[in-house]
Amino acid sequence: MRSFNSEDRLCRVEEMISTDLDAETILMSIDAGAYYGLAGSARSIWQVLETPATFGELIERLTREYDVTPKTCTADVQPFLRELEKVGLLHVE
Repeated sequence: MRSFNSEDRLCRVEEMISTDLDAETILMSIDAGAYYGLAGSARSIWQVLETPATFGELIERLTREYDVTPKTCTADVQPFLRELEKVGLLHVE
């Protein structure tokens, strides 16, 4: 199971179409024929990654936004990022 480190550079894939709808971000992959809905912290992560960021930068921003410890934030964000990478919405440099 992949574990992201603080220097991993996270980038959203560019082939994704996205739009905001109320409190949710809707993503659509024409190539994969799939769509995804992101809300809450998932939406915040997607918004932060509009510009590529390191994992450490992402955790720092989320801990400020959600008032959680870096340890808790890291434990919660790792599985979500693995899923984004698995379905092709995220790549790591």
